[in-house]
Amino acid sequence: MNLKEKRKIETDNLKEQRKEEVVTAAIEIFKEKGIDNTKMTDIAEKAEVGVASVYRYFKTKFDLVLATATYLWREDIRGLYEQFYDTDFKKLSGLEQIRKILYISIDIYKQHPQYLSFLEYFDNYIVKEKVPAEKLESYEKSVIDMRRGIFEALEQGKKDGSIKADIDNNTFYITITHGLMSLSQKLILRGTILKSDYEVSGEDQIRLLVDMAVGYIRK
Repeated sequence: MNLKEKRKIETDNLKEQRKEEVVTAAIEIFKEKGIDNTKMTDIAEKAEVGVASVYRYFKTKFDLVLATATYLWREDIRGLYEQFYDTDFKKLSGLEQIRKILYISIDIYKQHPQYLSFLEYFDNYIVKEKVPAEKLESYEKSVIDMRRGIFEALEQGKKDGSIKADIDNNTFYITITHGLMSLSQKLILRGTILKSDYEVSGEDQIRLLVDMAVGYIRK
């Protein structure tokens, strides 16, 4: 490797490092102020760079928001799903695979509440800005395909007799993931409003919802 190539690699590495610093600064500001109320100048100030540098790395605010969503998934969430690729997991019945996959919601709720709160802001921003679905394809591809994992577990359960054969995979996936996400975000963002909200822990509520879903599909 000649000196010119070495310098190019060093420059590229420095650029990636600074981009990541901007992303982590954006996450902090988004958590503080929400995405809608955050300006690019706020992020530049937090990252201790000029706003021109922020725009050099991310042409639009949407590009930066998308990068933060991808970063949070990669750093906070992706590792939780690695267990579903080992041989011990594959030996479980389809029903127990579903239970273990859905119980990840408890871990996310307890260990990564910032991810859930960010997703609420992210969804609201996407709706408000009317971002078309095709612009979110890169983000969709960057996250683990939970749909595929649940579909495979459902099909395994139908074969091994632990799951009812007439369960519609997509209806189950969409309904339970939306339900778990909505409950978790309610617990994180709005917490205890009424006196009765204190009577049952958030973890117990999520576990019950998972158990209800598993009971529904059990043969």
